Amino acid sequence: MKIIIFLLIGYIFTNNYSDSLLILKSNGDYLKVIDLADDAIKKSIKLDHTFYKSASELALKIDDFDKSIKYLKKAISLEDIKSYRDEWDRIVRMRKDIEIALKKYQEGGDYLGAVDDLKALNFANCGLVDYSIGKLHQQEENYESALSSFKKAVQINPFREKYRLSMNFIIGKFISDGDEYYSMRDFSSAKNQYMFAFNNLSSNETEIDFQKKIALQFKISKALFFLKEYSESEKMLNQLLSLDDTHFEAFKLIGDVQKRLDKRELALQNYLKAIDVNQNYEKAYLAVGQIYFSENNIEKSLEYLEKAIELKKDYAKAYETIGVIFQNIADSGNSKEYTKALYYYEQAITYDRRNYKVMARLSSVYNNLLKFDLAKKYAKDCIKVKRSYPDAYYELGVAEKGLGNRIAAMEAFKNAKKSSKWRKIAQYEIDLIKKELN
Repeated sequence: MKIIIFLLIGYIFTNNYSDSLLILKSNGDYLKVIDLADDAIKKSIKLDHTFYKSASELALKIDDFDKSIKYLKKAISLEDIKSYRDEWDRIVRMRKDIEIALKKYQEGGDYLGAVDDLKALNFANCGLVDYSIGKLHQQEENYESALSSFKKAVQINPFREKYRLSMNFIIGKFISDGDEYYSMRDFSSAKNQYMFAFNNLSSNETEIDFQKKIALQFKISKALFFLKEYSESEKMLNQLLSLDDTHFEAFKLIGDVQKRLDKRELALQNYLKAIDVNQNYEKAYLAVGQIYFSENNIEKSLEYLEKAIELKKDYAKAYETIGVIFQNIADSGNSKEYTKALYYYEQAITYDRRNYKVMARLSSVYNNLLKFDLAKKYAKDCIKVKRSYPDAYYELGVAEKGLGNRIAAMEAFKNAKKSSKWRKIAQYEIDLIKKELN
């Protein structure tokens, strides 16, 4: 196919060069002309010197000095014209001036001097100057300035792939830095890195650019969520979903945002949309189950939570939530349901051995069942993981009291009362023990 295109273009050029040049210029097919010129030289196709002069001009437009010099050399070999030689000298000088400026950095380390020399060249519409400045900034790890220079180079000359690749590399650097900050839970720094990358994305609407935009919007939305900037996160997610209504994770996240904003009905709708898009997305089933639980719709809640476990056998959070449901039922008077609560809590612990909240809940259930040894065990396990967790200290106090260890119970209650949640009841237990000791 490529050979046919070359032959067709070659036929057009040899028969009506001027019209063809106008067509190619208007379409911006500079790279095609260069391919054709290379093919013509390779195959020794007889063409007028004006063809190679024009090819040289077009090569210069896309900052390919080597190709421009090559074609001009061919034009001069066909017709030795003074203006051609003058142009040759000018292009060679331009290339040399850039090389000299770069050597100032490479040999002497004069970063700012090299940048200033490049800026002083004032080559009209030469993206290579801005690209070279960008590379200097990049080598000095001045990434914001590097990106600015690469963007200018791309704007001047969108045909040079290395300009765009360099721009995308820097954008990728900001994204990867954002990911690193995110992994360290520095969500503010992560957001700033992501936003900078997002604001500097290519405006081209290629599939790759589109997917990058979507991925970045999601990353920004997550960072905003953890920063509790819920309204901004919701706004970003709505923009994302207007572009891609198949992004099930975005539906789940906007549901989480709306839940925090107390828009529970909207949250439920978006969780269900996430499931519509991906029926195997266990996190959405958990979220729906939790919403129904909060509305005291136990039957629907259990339906979705069990589905979450069906999809992910080791889904500790789903087991935990079902355990809480049955513990609440048992606490309300149906003590038989403690057995079910224990089963689901123990499953949760099996798959998440550092879930201190479940350990505290297990301690609570065993205290309610008067199995104080087991209650004490799980309370202490919890404290090993989370030393300052007041719920565990309260349950430990109850267990120690049940075992007759009044002094140990009092110490546990003293730790529990540091939390406003347990202050009154823990003090009450302390006062009771003091009376018993007296």
